[in-house]
Amino acid sequence: MGRRIEDDLDARVETTLTAVAEQALRNGTRAGLEALLKATLRLTGATGAALYEGRACVVKVGRIPAASNGTVKRGARPSVLQVWPAPLTTAQRHVVARFTAFAPALLAAHAREVAQGARHSRLLEAKTRLERTVVTLEKRRSRAAHDLRTPLMVIKGYVDMMLKGTAGPLNAQMQRYLERLAKSSTDQKELIDRRLSPLAPGLDDLRPVLQSAFAPTPGRRQAAPTLTLPGERAVSVRGTRADWELLARTVARSTGGAVAVDVHLGPALDATQWLLRVRACPGAALAARTEAVLRHLAQRLGGTLAVHREPRLELAFVFPGDDAFAVPVHR
Repeated sequence: MGRRIEDDLDARVETTLTAVAEQALRNGTRAGLEALLKATLRLTGATGAALYEGRACVVKVGRIPAASNGTVKRGARPSVLQVWPAPLTTAQRHVVARFTAFAPALLAAHAREVAQGARHSRLLEAKTRLERTVVTLEKRRSRAAHDLRTPLMVIKGYVDMMLKGTAGPLNAQMQRYLERLAKSSTDQKELIDRRLSPLAPGLDDLRPVLQSAFAPTPGRRQAAPTLTLPGERAVSVRGTRADWELLARTVARSTGGAVAVDVHLGPALDATQWLLRVRACPGAALAARTEAVLRHLAQRLGGTLAVHREPRLELAFVFPGDDAFAVPVHR
């Protein structure tokens, strides 16, 4: 009979611990800790119980004697379950011992949950600060763009009027000066547009796009293209993946008839830009329509294209990096 009672008590304890663990998983470790203490009161008949982490009381349930003062005696175990009044029977001590052995795992999970909550709060605060900073910088950008464009457009307007003869006839020297001033105004406007326009969505890494576009073709008689790509870090660029894939495929098709194709990607002379150079010889020919498409794509991606046909076909693209100045958003 005594053995049957012990087995029944062990089964009840294990069932209770399983229920406490499920409560902690569903509703948080705080709820699991409270469920553990309530189960302790139910199975031992005690009037109060508390869990301690070191000398600090983490959670308590029921009537706690004022003499305890929310602390545990010196020299006690780091994590301990205490009940009032103290257990008298063997069954009660067994329950307390079993629950005390389970409590450290639950307290450790609670500490991790509290730490994660604090970290989440810090991240939310940092996110809020960054959002405020972005809004402030966007207002400054918009104001700076307006303040720079307004006097420039006034200057450009007067130059255009003078070039049209509104202010009277111009001699050759005045015509040359005004044309140079008009070109400088146009260049300055383009510079303002690039540096102060809203950011376009960027591509995290250009290397996989080039590797896919210039991958060896099965059954191709010519040698596979030679790719020289930066290996130490990702190549972040402005523009959408679709535009970059279209540019890479167009270049690969236009150089597909060449015996040897060399693709090089690396930093340009300007550290904020990337240079994509494709050389093909012999047998490669660039049609005028294909060149126009490539120039359009290069401009859309905020870059430039230089084409050399002698002594071999060479395409040199220069693009701003993702951390460089902003490029206009093309819609």
